[in-house]
Amino acid sequence: MKKILFFLLISTSVFTFAQKADKEDIKKTIKTESIGGRMDFSKMVEEKYSSAPLIGFGNTLYNKKDFAILLWGAKVKNLGIESLDETIKLWEEIHNKKLTTPESKALKVGFKTKFE
Repeated sequence: MKKILFFLLISTSVFTFAQKADKEDIKKTIKTESIGGRMDFSKMVEEKYSSAPLIGFGNTLYNKKDFAILLWGAKVKNLGIESLDETIKLWEEIHNKKLTTPESKALKVGFKTKFE
């Protein structure tokens, strides 16, 4: 059930990319859509979990901010960014700050989540 919900959350912000879009085009789109765009999951998380102080995923509870980062990490991987280090650098560049330890853990979980 959790995987289904997670997949539905991710699929609500589907992008249409040309098959030959290169990595720089993907990064540019991620940067554009991450704050206030279709990859800004914070508003969606707040709407879907407005009364929940914590959100369970796997065996871990996340606050809303960290869960939004988890979703962002999964989406970035889904779009074709294959390196976790590159994903972390991209997030830090977009948000002009270093990830905290909980944020970093959430991003890693999202990035490593497999969809079938």
